Amino acid sequence: MADNPRSDGPSLVEVQARLHEVARSLRGSGAVDALSRQTLAELVDELTTALASATVPPAEVAHLAESTAHLAESLHQQRDRGLLGSARDRFARAVVDVEVHSPVAAGLARQLLDALANVGI
Repeated sequence: MADNPRSDGPSLVEVQARLHEVARSLRGSGAVDALSRQTLAELVDELTTALASATVPPAEVAHLAESTAHLAESLHQQRDRGLLGSARDRFARAVVDVEVHSPVAAGLARQLLDALANVGI
């Protein structure tokens, strides 16, 4: 996957920067306990790394990154459970789109979903 900006979506560098920002935000969130914050942030960092080495189409990477960011922002802002559930469902749909191209990235994303389920989301 090229690092060059594309007219059809953000570049890989932009997506990685966004996901690293999401991980930093999760680490500072008061929405869940410290261990959960750390686990969620580490999974986002691992997902970022996996996507960088995957052959996932740029549009699918961008969709997964945006879904991840939306989910993390909803959690960080401690929105109601209905909105968090909707963000989680959107993220889960994005995972399915990526799975064919990168089972490793999809597996990490599913671990993130499991971690969210463990904290009641």
